[in-house]
Amino acid sequence: MSNNLNIIGPGKVILGERTRVAPDVQFIFHEPSQVVIGDYCVIGSGVKFVCNGGDVAVGDWTSIHDRSLVLSTVGVQIGQHGWFGQHCILDGSGGLTIGNGVRVGMYSQIWSHVAAGEQIEGCTLYGERPVVLEDDVWLVGSCIVASGVTLGKKLVALIASNITKSWPANTVLAGSPAAPKSNLSFYREISLDEKWTLLNGWLNEISQTNGFDIRRDEFTTVLSRSNGMNVERIGFAIDQNSAQDLLKEIPQATVCDITNKTYSKRLSDIEAIVLKNLAGNKARFINLSE
Repeated sequence: MSNNLNIIGPGKVILGERTRVAPDVQFIFHEPSQVVIGDYCVIGSGVKFVCNGGDVAVGDWTSIHDRSLVLSTVGVQIGQHGWFGQHCILDGSGGLTIGNGVRVGMYSQIWSHVAAGEQIEGCTLYGERPVVLEDDVWLVGSCIVASGVTLGKKLVALIASNITKSWPANTVLAGSPAAPKSNLSFYREISLDEKWTLLNGWLNEISQTNGFDIRRDEFTTVLSRSNGMNVERIGFAIDQNSAQDLLKEIPQATVCDITNKTYSKRLSDIEAIVLKNLAGNKARFINLSE
């Protein structure tokens, strides 16, 4: 991948650190606007951004895969740790806001506008209404979201769902038009102790694979490695107080708080390796300084 950008028209593209953009990605601006892509992002082959005056912001750790299309008139805001499969359409004609940790399977379409017959002939099927996908929404694949829809946190839409109205958090949808599946749930209650045990198991595996040193006590785990003359560190804490203590002890380290799922971004190699290993479907940490 290359960061020699293909920009057409009166717009600006700003890329974060450690972000990769395929050489055939197109940024097409019909009106002055900008696309801002955060750190650790991946934009796949053949993706197009088409901006008609609306800005696009893509958060850290987000991947937009091959041949997807992003349209922006009012604007598109995508949070951190987003994942969008091949051939998706993300339409910000009426405004599109996507939270953190949202996963959208391939061939899905999210529309914030509708337009069909001629208005001069009396057609009323025309309008632009904002769409909101809250944190951790999952559209399994080949889903369609209509304009004006808000989907609550941790909602799951099964494959080929046609979502025509808003639904609250933790709903499981299926069908056309999509309706709730009350007998299904994809989340269970998990205690802080269980989270800490899971996390430390993954950190052990990452440390062994990459040759990192590891230090652990009751409330914190720190991974470290030498990088030339420097030592890079990433620490994990079981709660906010422990995280603050760890930041005081090693202020140059990346520190992650498992209770509120946040981290202090340092853009170090060890941060990139560890958080990438966790980010798929284990644990996604959000940088609140963005």
